[in-house]
Amino acid sequence: MLLLERASELLEENRLREAEFMFKQVLKQNPKNGKALFGLGRICMRLEQYDNAIYYLKRACEHLPKMLDPLYALADAFVAVGSPVDAKTVLEYTLSVARHNAQAHYHLGQFYLDYGFIDNARNVFDAGLSCPHSAITVFMLHELIKLTEGEKLTEYLALLDTLNADLDNPRIHIVVHYAKAHAYEKLTDIDAAFAHYQQANAAQHALCDFHTSAMQPFFEYLKSSFDEAFFSRPPDKVRATFTPVFIVGLPRTGSTLLEQMLIQHSQVGSMGESTVISDDIVPYLSMRNEAPFPDCTKTLSTSMLDHCRNLYVDEIKRHRVAEEAVINKLPANFQNIGLIYKMFPDARFIHMTRDFMPNAWSVYSNHFAEDEPYFCSLQEYQLYSELTDDVMTHFKTMLPRNIHTMSYEKLLEEPEREIRKALNFMYQKYEPECMEFYKSHKVVSTLSKAQVRKPLNTAPLVNWKKFEAQMKKELALPDPH
Repeated sequence: MLLLERASELLEENRLREAEFMFKQVLKQNPKNGKALFGLGRICMRLEQYDNAIYYLKRACEHLPKMLDPLYALADAFVAVGSPVDAKTVLEYTLSVARHNAQAHYHLGQFYLDYGFIDNARNVFDAGLSCPHSAITVFMLHELIKLTEGEKLTEYLALLDTLNADLDNPRIHIVVHYAKAHAYEKLTDIDAAFAHYQQANAAQHALCDFHTSAMQPFFEYLKSSFDEAFFSRPPDKVRATFTPVFIVGLPRTGSTLLEQMLIQHSQVGSMGESTVISDDIVPYLSMRNEAPFPDCTKTLSTSMLDHCRNLYVDEIKRHRVAEEAVINKLPANFQNIGLIYKMFPDARFIHMTRDFMPNAWSVYSNHFAEDEPYFCSLQEYQLYSELTDDVMTHFKTMLPRNIHTMSYEKLLEEPEREIRKALNFMYQKYEPECMEFYKSHKVVSTLSKAQVRKPLNTAPLVNWKKFEAQMKKELALPDPH
């Protein structure tokens, strides 16, 4: 028992190899120890060894029949290996044996939402409200309000009032405010809606430990590091077996919509918002060159770049993407354009843009889990937007042939024309299936997961206008009236 406890402690400390050794020692004594099997499954998940994770987690579920966490982990592992049908089976089974557990409803509801089964998600979340209330009930209400119109909203607001009084957690209160704001906005009580958006953003901003202005020196150094001299050095003469495509820019500028339209094409796949460059490639270069980013890119040997390319290809394989063009839609990759170009001189960058006011409102009115100041302050976002645009202007001057700028407004107004241009930039011919993206059940895990399941409409271009006066006051701009 002491060995199992120590292994669990090591796992919590992220000392994975030591924890693995101890869990295996426990299994030598008792091959049916469910907690040890679960521990090994969790380790494999962290190491992204998903096939091994499935093996251990399946066994853990057999020997821990009353625990739900191994089932949730098994479902995650199936999603990671591209087997959503198996994940769905696991989560539906979990709900069948835990009908009165709100978390079981939430996990299955989120799965339905991610894969575009909107009605199923709504029904499961709604059923989950009858379970004993907890913090997870707030998150279900938050999702339900975004999926609901009409009288039900008043009922959900009343329940939120009850829950908010019982839950003493600042992060839960933030979600409550966002949920109420969305409900009041749908009920056309604009003043009440904005008041709750303000409270949600102010509470989250208080949790941030830096200001956007602190990023300014880094962005200036980024431009001076990736200068004309950097780009004038001949790149390696490599030609990837795929076309690397990066959708970059600011958040909430339509990157998920664009990705979903493009991946309906027979030769376009996506690895989602992959952080492999910042999480694996940059740390490798920092270690090799004993310097932080971007200084670690000043000396890039062919062997280093080959290793970086291999890390990226391994990530593509992990996502099981076999198409000719491979999208990475992490918006913040705009910071890595210089490095990416050295790895893949033929990389294609699609820079999504959007008018500032509707873009700022879309960020301000949505709950981002990260405590980044530009996600929860209009003033901070204005500065972040200016810094990002400045960096992109710099890279467009350096790499005019590699960067294609696409306007979110134009994508909504002339979708086929804009998709044709994007596909041409990616060396692909147009396919009409791209226009039927909303019928797809491919996974979407961003804030736009429900929005991209609907046909295109121009509402996002004007929704912000009902809050224009309040926004301009926050930004200290002249009142439009």
